Amino acid sequence: MSFEWKVALRFLRDGGGQTVFILLGIAIGVAVQVFIGTLIAGLQQDLIGATVGNSSHITFRAGTVGQSERSDWEGAQTRLEGNQLTEDETIGNWQQLMEELDRQPDLRAVSPLAQGNGFLVRSTQRNPVLIRGVIAERADGIYSLRENLLEGELQLEGNRVLLGSELARDAGLQTGDSLTIELPGGGRQSFTVGGIFDLGNRSVNETWIFMDLNRASRLLGLSGEISRVETQVTDVFEADRLAAGYQLAYNGIRVDNWKEENADLLVALQSQSSSTLTIQVFVLLAITLGIASVLAVSVVQKSRQLGILKAMGVRGKTASRIFLLQGGILGFAGALCGILFGYLLTEAFLWGTAIGTGQPIFALQFQPGQAVAIVIIATLASVFSAYFPARRSARLDPIDVIRG
Repeated sequence: MSFEWKVALRFLRDGGGQTVFILLGIAIGVAVQVFIGTLIAGLQQDLIGATVGNSSHITFRAGTVGQSERSDWEGAQTRLEGNQLTEDETIGNWQQLMEELDRQPDLRAVSPLAQGNGFLVRSTQRNPVLIRGVIAERADGIYSLRENLLEGELQLEGNRVLLGSELARDAGLQTGDSLTIELPGGGRQSFTVGGIFDLGNRSVNETWIFMDLNRASRLLGLSGEISRVETQVTDVFEADRLAAGYQLAYNGIRVDNWKEENADLLVALQSQSSSTLTIQVFVLLAITLGIASVLAVSVVQKSRQLGILKAMGVRGKTASRIFLLQGGILGFAGALCGILFGYLLTEAFLWGTAIGTGQPIFALQFQPGQAVAIVIIATLASVFSAYFPARRSARLDPIDVIRG
């Protein structure tokens, strides 16, 4: 072990209670950083999951092209009536679009949708509904239907349909019951309840009915076309960038993304991140100032020992390195203890919020990468805080110190 390390550790041991208190201060500060960072990350993940977890991240719809433009996508249906350009809101030749989207590595789920309005008729009761024709397995990748089924099975063959939980309760329906769907134009068809789902959204649970894509297309008179293609991406925060690229690739198709529709949520998430960063900066500043003040006092307390060492031939740079090493040791050891405290605090939060319900308010996941970054930053900040006390130790005159 080098001379500087031996002296730095000796000074820390001699500090006794002073060293323990500064270590505790660093540990508590780091624990606060870890806990707040984990808490905010968990809260943001929960908000994102509740908002777009079971919904489309990027949606492809029939687009509107100008009269002088030619759509590169033949399936995008538009027409000119009088002086106004109107949109059919259906996509023909959608199978080709699906094949192209299935090859995109950034899309983890692709699902076609035929959508229209109608009424669920049960005795004398009429409930407005949103008919959503899907391919069951593909729609499961978007909405996690199998996971969110309260009863029944994810099967839409024949005349089987899936109902939202609120809609089923209002209409007094259970799995196996018959119902009638009436269209605004007056057409009616009978169906059987194949399952009841809960997607965690009251409005969705009150109005949505899933049925087979081909059956819905015939029922709504879409002639084999679809209303849109819904997708989910691997990284939800990349949805806007990916959507912009797809918009350029498919002229005549309008590409929307969840960020455009949830601007307020993004502002809230950015505000949370900014608040977290501000808190962590001030905690780090408090740690830095605490270490600097302790080491400054240590220079005064150890001035006679430093003077003797310099009189024996120790150079000023060596004396400086002693205090820089003290700062680094304090920062690193305190940060490691803080990581442990932060982890225990996170586990205590999960345990405390799960009392009574068996489930925490929202999931928190300890992030090792974040912990490593905090240890590095805390150690570097501690070394930096030792810089000025180290300079002061280098300037000590051994003769004046020993005489004093």
